[in-house]
Amino acid sequence: MKKKWTLWLMSCTLLLTISACNLPGLLQTPATPVPTPTPDLGMVWYQGVGMQILLPDTYAQRDAKQDFGGILNSLEQFVGGQDSPLASLLDDLESNVAWWGEDTAAPAVSPTQLLIVKNEALEGVPISLIKSAVNMFLNDDAKALKIETLTLGPREVTRFTYGKESTGWSSYVFKEQGLLWVVLFMTPPANLAAQQDDFDYSVSSMMIEAPTPTPQP
Repeated sequence: MKKKWTLWLMSCTLLLTISACNLPGLLQTPATPVPTPTPDLGMVWYQGVGMQILLPDTYAQRDAKQDFGGILNSLEQFVGGQDSPLASLLDDLESNVAWWGEDTAAPAVSPTQLLIVKNEALEGVPISLIKSAVNMFLNDDAKALKIETLTLGPREVTRFTYGKESTGWSSYVFKEQGLLWVVLFMTPPANLAAQQDDFDYSVSSMMIEAPTPTPQP
């Protein structure tokens, strides 16, 4: 009797083993999903004044004081000169440049430059007024301007994209830490569409540092 009982138990064990092979979803432990690696975008951190930003590793920071004339001309393309409601961006510009540089991989005939400016005086100006000012400055050329409100990383950003003939730029405007920030990528119009995703990614990566409190006397 004991022998028959043992044979019956062995038969049941064999049947359960076969069933487990045929029903993996019910009796087998699910496989642990393998994490998908983050794509290597070839970007590295660059340190500016009061901020950090991820940019392609081909970018090189330049001396803002040495290139001040070119920086002024570049920002005037967005602001519109001394008569613009945004003319305060040009005031004390040398000390308000947070980062200035260029993509060294871009051909000399179609360079890509980046200017980041911070400004305390315009922090209280509504973004709607900034939109109107840029449109007014461009006048008839405003047809070549596209304005969008985007969420990039932790912040809401207004993006101005302009391209006509040999002039092209993508400017990102937002407020943070009591300052108005303007991130201005300048490149020929033919490059704008190809590089727009990289520009967006870089702006989304920006880390703005809290201002250092002024020591009390």
